[in-house]
Amino acid sequence: MTFSSLPRNLRVAAVGMVFIAVTGHAAPASAQRGASDIASARQLYNEGIDLREKGDLRGALEKFRAAHALGNTPLTGIELCKLHALLSQPVEAREVCLGVGRIPPLVGETSRSADARRDAARVADEMTSKFSSVRLQVSGVPVGFEPTVIVDGALIPNAALGELRAVNPGHHDIVARIGDGRETRVAIEVASGESKTVSLPLVAGPSSLAPVAVGSGARVDEPRRRPNGLATAGFVAGGVGVAAGIVTGLVALSAKSSLASTCTSKICGPEDYDALDSAKRWGTVSTVTFILGGASALMGLVAIFVAPTQASQSNSRILPRDADARSAAKVSVGASVGLGGVGFHGAF
Repeated sequence: MTFSSLPRNLRVAAVGMVFIAVTGHAAPASAQRGASDIASARQLYNEGIDLREKGDLRGALEKFRAAHALGNTPLTGIELCKLHALLSQPVEAREVCLGVGRIPPLVGETSRSADARRDAARVADEMTSKFSSVRLQVSGVPVGFEPTVIVDGALIPNAALGELRAVNPGHHDIVARIGDGRETRVAIEVASGESKTVSLPLVAGPSSLAPVAVGSGARVDEPRRRPNGLATAGFVAGGVGVAAGIVTGLVALSAKSSLASTCTSKICGPEDYDALDSAKRWGTVSTVTFILGGASALMGLVAIFVAPTQASQSNSRILPRDADARSAAKVSVGASVGLGGVGFHGAF
């Protein structure tokens, strides 16, 4: 009589006795598994077998998963591994089977545990050929930003995007977005052993386009004016010139007022010549300083409008083609004063 020909209740009892023998030896060797864990694992194991024989594979999967978490024996592991395989979940089946091989052998381990280890190694090899795979190609991501990509509820690390990802055969839901941008949703079906490439075009939301620090510290800032020394110097010189023009103008007016009381019909005598020359000199000085002040102020105003902008250099790099051209441009503005008048010269 073979084991499979026994009535179901006798097979369940026999497996339970083997489980007791295995976990009985395991208890002294593993401090993290107490009597309560072993008793619960045994009960869950038997419930899983019962559900599997009734055809409730999903229910049996949960029982075996809980039993293996508590017992962690080759017997619980191989049953969990095979049930994943029956549910077309080769990725999970292989990982559980490989885990069985990492369980340390126990003193007095039964032949059924040794058979379970060999069986787990065989199933793990078989599952590899049943893997499916997908490659996620994301586009439309602004420089310095990272997308959020979720496959079947699991967040995918950005470093793994673009690489083949092992998945189970069947249906898969993929969701991707940038910040608060519109979600891109894709649903795919892959067959056992099939590999697919999925394109995920993304559109950034308003907040994603704002200047923010992301990832390695790169920062994109709005352009701003360079500190303009030429404009500052122009306005200062203009203010000084205007002030000097006012002072010298008042001196000239005072001298003219004094001459008005001594000169008759705008005709002055020899004794007033020195005072007359002085008044003329102060008037000339006042005119020139007013002109210089106005020219300097105008030069400062021109310097403000022609000054190039620059982006913040704090942890940032902005390299648009137009920006390179602007930064390469040189601007110079100057003023000249001579006997013939006042003039400007510049290069842009």
